[in-house]
Amino acid sequence: MAVHFLEGCRGIIAVAGLARSGTSWIGQIVDSSPDARFRFQPLFSYAFKNALNEDSSKDEMEKFFADIFSSTDDFLLQTDKRRSEIYPVFRKNATVSHLAFKENGNQYVIPRMMQFVEPLKLLGVVRHPCGALNSWIRNQKEFPSGADPRKEWRFGGCKNEGKAENFFGYYKWKEVANLYLDLRDKYPGRVYIARYDEVVDDPFTQVKQIFDFLSLDYTDQTNTFLKDSQEKHQENPYSVFKNRCVKDKWKFELDPYISSEVLYDLAGTRLEMFIR
Repeated sequence: MAVHFLEGCRGIIAVAGLARSGTSWIGQIVDSSPDARFRFQPLFSYAFKNALNEDSSKDEMEKFFADIFSSTDDFLLQTDKRRSEIYPVFRKNATVSHLAFKENGNQYVIPRMMQFVEPLKLLGVVRHPCGALNSWIRNQKEFPSGADPRKEWRFGGCKNEGKAENFFGYYKWKEVANLYLDLRDKYPGRVYIARYDEVVDDPFTQVKQIFDFLSLDYTDQTNTFLKDSQEKHQENPYSVFKNRCVKDKWKFELDPYISSEVLYDLAGTRLEMFIR
């Protein structure tokens, strides 16, 4: 079905996941398609801050997507990261077929989007919870200075601050993982759950499957980015150039108390699939 309110656009892709789950890297993989126009966390940006909520109408949804599609906002385009080469600059076709955007917060809006915007497909990114927690706790720009990881890992109150749009901590990880599984059951042809750890281990096979699901062609540009993104390594926590060992750092960096609590809690549940 054509996306009539976006001239020339055939589909919309939501790349979503908990913060520190690899959504920046996988978002840039999608952006590597010459046919995708990519926008970074529009609902977190100043230009479109909380422009949608769980009660937004279909007309509001369509206006939002049309507006971010045409926007040249520096935050949505991540101009600074591209200038500093933390993010790459990709060649685009003169006419793109897809709008893609990334969101870490505001997950509660996604079901409404799925309901009203039929051409939208969700690429839900789920990382091993211990990996996501470890990456968050060790990021000095994301984990508040002086906060105690043993007191914050479950609820993430030091970062969530009671705001519905914020998604940090283990319980938010569970909420998001369950949400994606529920949406996949409800919309089986429109939801793809990408396990970050599996994409890191076998990026070429996994990304070809993802692109096939999203109706994107797998080109040399994507292939080159996949190679570069794992062969190069930048220490910047927001860089998409990391060697593959980063996914397992939690095994020797995360407090064993936290990891044992997480693994025990998930054993025997439907979310156990994400820790295997």
